[in-house]
Amino acid sequence: MGIIIGVGGGRYCDNEVLPIFEHIVSLAKKKNPSVLFVPTAGFDDINGDEHIFRLFIGLGCSVSALLLTDKTLTKEEIEEKILSADIVYAGGGHLKFLMDTWKETGADEIFKKAYEKGVILSGYSSGSMCWFAEGYDDCDVDHKFMFVDCLGLLPFSNCPHFEGGNWPGYADAIKGRKYSGIALENGAALVFDNGKFYTLQGNDGGEVYYLDAEKNHEKILFNDLEKNII
Repeated sequence: MGIIIGVGGGRYCDNEVLPIFEHIVSLAKKKNPSVLFVPTAGFDDINGDEHIFRLFIGLGCSVSALLLTDKTLTKEEIEEKILSADIVYAGGGHLKFLMDTWKETGADEIFKKAYEKGVILSGYSSGSMCWFAEGYDDCDVDHKFMFVDCLGLLPFSNCPHFEGGNWPGYADAIKGRKYSGIALENGAALVFDNGKFYTLQGNDGGEVYYLDAEKNHEKILFNDLEKNII
């Protein structure tokens, strides 16, 4: 049991996702929580991520970044940074690169330890998918979509940006796969809080869908579910 918040997408620059950030910070239940931003999926390029720092700092948090492509970092240093955070926020980008890097550095196992310790794990797009059993991302050759094995803290498949581009193709791609799916539109988030799920929306709204493996991955609004999925 722990806390995970997956955000499907949305805009930082005009505070569209501010209500979601406010809720993430509130879950820490302390004044001035520490946030560790993990931009691995963006190849550790934090240019353009200033709005993430701004939002968290504006909510009273201290924010630092963990750049796992820094080969000088020891596993002990990585573990200290992760386990000392109150909130982890993983950025978006290339999901396969994220998972390969986390496995290479041992961060994958440290994040599992952080989850058990009570560190809040959250993130956007790839930073949402990474906490699930698998994610659906356009990170294959020529930006083709593929399923990527992830940490498995939540036993579901996950897809962000479900309302636009080629992302809705997830509804067909997942059919016949092992896991039920969680599909998140931009502006929507799913919260798992010690055994209970609920959804959040940014200022422009957004929906969360459940694709049930027991029903040929039939799509239903998450808030219309009549069963406890865990």
